[in-house]
Formats: sequence, structure tokens, C-alpha cells
Amino acid sequence: MTVNLVESKRDQFTHIDDGELYDRRTFVQTSAERIAKAKREMSSESVRSKTMADERAMAARRVGDMGARTQAEKETTEFVVDTRAQAQMMLNQQDEALDDLDLAVNRVGVMAEEIHEELGQQNKMLTELDDDLADAEEKLGLVMGKLAKLLKTKNKCQLGTILILCLIALILFFLVLYT
Repeated sequence: MTVNLVESKRDQFTHIDDGELYDRRTFVQTSAERIAKAKREMSSESVRSKTMADERAMAARRVGDMGARTQAEKETTEFVVDTRAQAQMMLNQQDEALDDLDLAVNRVGVMAEEIHEELGQQNKMLTELDDDLADAEEKLGLVMGKLAKLLKTKNKCQLGTILILCLIALILFFLVLYT
């Protein structure tokens, strides 16, 4: 993310040369690949079974035999221990999913802030453009009024035709002059 920001706003980060930027990009990519590989390995079936066995053992130590005397009571105790272990694993998986979701929401928040900033800049530019167009329209109205006074006419079609013909005459003059 930061590397992309530096690349997109290169003029603001003149103290970072291309070689250092390349090194940082490479570091970020290899780190992301290593993290993804570690996550894949952690979610493999062998790791899950090992985690489940560890959770069962921990739950069994906490619960003990719960005073089970008969085989049915021992099976019930074992069922309770397995259920607790599975519940703990599901909680751990949900925690991991929520952590991933939190990271994704933070990324979306950062992008939303950038979009908001960009929209603010574009709104400012549009306001300035609107002001410039209003000024130009006002000046054009003044010129048309003075031209109408000069020509003693208020017909806008006549004035527009005269302006276009003057512009064509000016273009033809420059064409004759430079060819």
C-alpha cells in the first residue's frame, strides 16, 4: 500500500530513489507471499488435527474424568470434552476470520478516505471551472453588447454570424501570411 502511494505521488517523495523503491516493493511482495504460505500451512488438515488433539487434551486436563464411574459416564465425559474442544477450535477460527475481516474493513476505510480526498479536490476544481466560465460568459456578454451597440443591432444571430465571419477572416489572414 505505502509503496503504491509513493509510486503514485513520486514528486512528493524525491528522497526515495528507484532502487530503494524496488527493494521495498520486493520486500513487501515476499513478505506477503510468506504470510500467505504460513496461513495456508496453518489451515492444513494436519495442523487442524494436531490443534484438535491439543484442544482435547487441554479440555481433558481441565475437566478430568468429572467423576465418571461407568463406561457410559466416561463416554459422556469424552463427548463433552470433544464438544468443548470443537467449540474452542470454532471460536479460534472465528477470531481469525474476524481479524481478516477487520483488516479488510481497515483497507476499505483507507480507500474511502482517499476517494473522499480526491472528490474534494475535484469539487474544488469544478467550482473554480464554474467561476471561470461565469467570468468568461460575463465578459462575452459585455463584448456582445458593445458589438451590438457598435453595429446598432440586438439580433444575436446577426452578431454571432459577424463574429464567426471575423474569426474566419482572421484565420484566412494567418493562412495567407504563413503559407
